Amino acid sequence: MELKVGDVVQLNSGGPKMTVSQYPFKTIDGAIHEDQVECTWFDSENRLKHNVFKVKQLQKSDLL
Repeated sequence: MELKVGDVVQLNSGGPKMTVSQYPFKTIDGAIHEDQVECTWFDSENRLKHNVFKVKQLQKSDLL
């Protein structure tokens, strides 16, 4: 799957729509992880969340 910053994705199992914020994922020590994506989203209480997922866990999602 081709991903770029700004793409809208969702976990294969469902859940909130998330925005790709970093791909490939780079750790603080500069290591690059081609198989990982950092995503951001707002939870049900409008708090900004972020986490790192494996590319295989995600699918591209429509905006609506």
